[in-house]
Amino acid sequence: MTTATNTTPKDVGALARDPAWFPHALDANRRLLALARIDRNGLSNEPFLDQRMEKSVTGSMTASFDDLAAAAPANPMPSFIFHTAFCCSTLMAKALDANGAVLALKEPNVLMEAANVLRMAKGAGVETARKTVSATVNLLARPHQPGERILIKPTNTANNIAPLIVASGAPVILLYGDLRGFLLSVLKKGEACKAFTRKQYTIFALDGEGVAAIPERQALGFTDLQIAALVLRHQMEMFARILSSGAANVRSLYYRDLLKDPQGVLKAAAAHLKLDLPDDKLAANVGAVFSKNSKFEDQEYTPEERSRDERSLEDRHREELDLIEGWARQLKLAVDVGERLPKPLIA
Repeated sequence: MTTATNTTPKDVGALARDPAWFPHALDANRRLLALARIDRNGLSNEPFLDQRMEKSVTGSMTASFDDLAAAAPANPMPSFIFHTAFCCSTLMAKALDANGAVLALKEPNVLMEAANVLRMAKGAGVETARKTVSATVNLLARPHQPGERILIKPTNTANNIAPLIVASGAPVILLYGDLRGFLLSVLKKGEACKAFTRKQYTIFALDGEGVAAIPERQALGFTDLQIAALVLRHQMEMFARILSSGAANVRSLYYRDLLKDPQGVLKAAAAHLKLDLPDDKLAANVGAVFSKNSKFEDQEYTPEERSRDERSLEDRHREELDLIEGWARQLKLAVDVGERLPKPLIA
């Protein structure tokens, strides 16, 4: 990665207007923003806009977050897909990306860091944290082409900003999975994923709700799959609270409905998210995206292969899965949640 010199006040305005300088990392204590030079194709092609996007980056620099936020033009509010992890969110975002019409930003690291600012804020600092989230979203919303819509799929660690985004009026879809599929994904991905879900648990415990109600001493005794079940439950209860608000700009989507009819569901999703995607482009995207591994484009991975992998894991871990599902059916952190969330995108 090429390193550029720090900006000076006289060039902050030009920098704030240039979407190729992508907000990459936020130092909240010093109010500094690290920017990465990356073009539209790089942003579109990268499955994760964090340190893993380095091969698409051609330069970097640091600037004052507050100066950039003040200098940035007010951009149209993006559309959002929030998700519970392991539920085809990357597939969905890729399928809704179309050069000139929609740019899908997948899991920008800077938004997770802004979400953590909000997560840790107390008292009078909450309003400043909300402004930090809003300013970060506005910088991400800079279009690369006139009329192109921005679609953001945050990492699920940033789900705590979803109420703020819904309250802003942005069109939002809450994409979720089921417990069986979530547990199968954890088992399939191995020890690294078990560690990931434990880390997610510790982060969600800072939200002041959901798993925060569980004493730390008790949490230490949970198995990996119990932790995974609680991580999903925490997110499902959060989504249920958002959906109960009555906001017209938010809908829920069960990921197996997406896999069952990708073109029909994506057409409905594009309409709700206010994305102007022609039917022929959407059909082409579905054909290209749903036959590949969403994280590794050179790997074929069809829905049939996905089902076969799930059946194989089921056969090996059925007793363990049944045990955890039985335990999880008794869970209630604060909110009653059924197998399906209300306000579905597809009736």
